[in-house]
Amino acid sequence: MNEDSGKTGGVAAVNRALLILDAFRQTSGVLSLKEIAEATGLYKSTVLRLLESLEGFGYIRRLDTGSYHLGPKLAELAAVYRESFNLQSYVMPVLETVVAEIDESATFYVAEGEARVCLFRVETPQLIRDHIRVGDTLPLKGASGKALIAFANGLESATDADALIFTSAGERHPDMAAVAAPVFGVGGKLIGALNASGPKTRFTAKAVKQISRVIQREAIQLSLRLGAPESRIPKPNG
Repeated sequence: MNEDSGKTGGVAAVNRALLILDAFRQTSGVLSLKEIAEATGLYKSTVLRLLESLEGFGYIRRLDTGSYHLGPKLAELAAVYRESFNLQSYVMPVLETVVAEIDESATFYVAEGEARVCLFRVETPQLIRDHIRVGDTLPLKGASGKALIAFANGLESATDADALIFTSAGERHPDMAAVAAPVFGVGGKLIGALNASGPKTRFTAKAVKQISRVIQREAIQLSLRLGAPESRIPKPNG
C-alpha cells in the first residue's frame, strides 16, 4: 500500500479524504472498505478514520452491509453547483428537444480545469446507449472535449456555423460516438458544450449529418438566449 495521496501541496489528510470521495466516480455508488483502500492506495486503518470524519459531515453513509455510499451532503452541494450557473431553465428544454428529434442522449458539459463535467443530461429512451450521469467528470476528449478546448477563450470574432460542429467516434469509448457544439454567453464567453451521443453503429454518416444540424441549430439558439453577441453568432446551416 502507498500512503502518498498522489497530490502535491495542500493538507495531506484533506487530500486523502478527497481521494476517497473520488474513488466513487464511475462506480455503482457502493464500495466496500477493501475496494476503497485498493482504489486510493491507502491503508484500511487510514481509510476507516477518514470515513468516520466524512460520515460525520454527511459526505459518506455506511450501509448495514458494512459497505459505504455517498452521503446527502454531496447532493446538496451538487444542487448548489448547478444553480450557480443559473442554466437549468435554459438548457433542459434544449436537451429535451434534441432527444425528441434525434432519439439519442443529450448532455450539457462545462469545462473544469483539464476535465469536463456533465451538468445536465436527458437520456434517450433507447435501451442501448452510453451511460453518463449528472456530475460525472470526464477527460477533455470526444466531441464536447474538442469544442470546449477549441473555444476555451470564447467566441472572439464571427465564425462560420460549420466551425462550431465537432464529432468523435470511439475516442472516449470504442463503441460510442458523439456530435457537439460550443455554447456561448454574454460577450462571447464560453459557457459549455451541447452534446449528443450514442452507439457508433447508429452514428452513420447520414445520421451524423442530421444530428449535426440539430446540435448546431440548438447550440446557436441557446447561445443567443444566453446573451451571446448576435454579430458574432452565425446563422444555422440548413
